Amino acid sequence: MMNKVSRRSLAVWAADQLSLGASASSVARQLAAVLSQSGMNEQAQFLINDIVWELEQRKELVVGRVTSAHKLSQPLESELLSEIKKVTKAKHVTLEKNIDKSVLGGLRVETASRVWDYSVARKLSELREVR
Repeated sequence: MMNKVSRRSLAVWAADQLSLGASASSVARQLAAVLSQSGMNEQAQFLINDIVWELEQRKELVVGRVTSAHKLSQPLESELLSEIKKVTKAKHVTLEKNIDKSVLGGLRVETASRVWDYSVARKLSELREVR
């Protein structure tokens, strides 16, 4: 019987492998096998989030989830990539872009460990709290 392995230890192992240059597809196949054998398939998305967090802590990779009311212009996207890289000191930064009209304007950027909310919706919410 296989010992139960923790999601955290799997995330650290995966980050180690990726940092050493292993291909993402190879690491993913190995993780899928371990999750399946351990009966942890429902933990896959949590594991991905843990790996992203671990890579961010190591300053290897930052995934910025950008939410805005409208499509980002190419200059703004380039500026965001540059600023996130500068602030986090990460070697690599990628953006996941999402359009959500409820932010009204501005944008919100989330990484595994940080949130920058420059949305109009947040500013309006703050104004309501002041009253």
